[in-house]
Amino acid sequence: MRVAYFNIGFALEDWAINNAKKYGGDVVGRYLKQLDGFKVFAPESFYENLTFEDRKENCYILSDEVCKVLQQGYPIDQIFNFSNFDIILHPHTCFSFNRTNKLKLPMVHWSGFSGTAGHSLNDYILLYRKSFTPCFGEKAKYFVLGKAIPEEFQEHKKSNYIFQCTQNCKDFNTIEVAKNCIKYGINGFFGGPIRDYDLMDYINNKNTFYLGIMSEQEKLKYTKEARLYTNLSIWDVVYNQSVIESWGLGTPVLTNRVGWFNEVIRENVNGFFYDGSNFKECYDKCLDIKQIDCYNAAKQYDVPNMINSFKKAFNEIKQEWNYNG
Repeated sequence: MRVAYFNIGFALEDWAINNAKKYGGDVVGRYLKQLDGFKVFAPESFYENLTFEDRKENCYILSDEVCKVLQQGYPIDQIFNFSNFDIILHPHTCFSFNRTNKLKLPMVHWSGFSGTAGHSLNDYILLYRKSFTPCFGEKAKYFVLGKAIPEEFQEHKKSNYIFQCTQNCKDFNTIEVAKNCIKYGINGFFGGPIRDYDLMDYINNKNTFYLGIMSEQEKLKYTKEARLYTNLSIWDVVYNQSVIESWGLGTPVLTNRVGWFNEVIRENVNGFFYDGSNFKECYDKCLDIKQIDCYNAAKQYDVPNMINSFKKAFNEIKQEWNYNG
């Protein structure tokens, strides 16, 4: 299957490690290594988190001029020759305008969202969330994004703290977690960038501690040893890599009852839903959750399952396209 992946913006990515992660790289690197014929066309900034081996022979840099032309809606098939590809994949709604009737292969929109504005009837939709599938009917294909989950798992001792490494902003409601840590005398460690947010007003270095921008090794260490990982996102979450990562290390999560979390959180098995008053109750109960159950939850979202879900979706789309054509 020969897939051309165009991205003239940024990839949906885990921003927890550093600000530059907003341009992607981690997920895309795994696509390139394991999907035959997968080529990426994107601005240079998109590749800044990829190693040379990730990029070699698979990635093509789009100039700023080309990106601007595409964003303005110029017909994509007048810029690129797609005779060597079977499918065009793109992550943004704005790209839905960049087509003509001469394009003789399926245009696939990678989306976690339910909005349909700007899509023609010829678009196929790749969805993170099963609950969205009925909205799009037969044009929708479900897939998963994966994390590199350890191949084997061993039970390990947990320390007495919660951990959160995200963008620290109102969308992730970090202050709510810090307030609860102070209120109940629970140690809370926070990492990641702070964006237009007064988190430091709630860092007292007694119960709450800010660790700054963390390396991957540091983040994994704190996640593994935490009793509970928190992510109180207040928006309609489409997917979250940090939750998968936490499960892979045997750490349950506390989240709000929103979006994708509703599909993957099994209370008292791999995590809890925060209701505004049960923070300490969840913290006290989290050691009752079996670490292996968290790990098994993560295995559904590992890299092999991610790759297989893409292959399955692409093959179905190609077969349907050929049949309808």
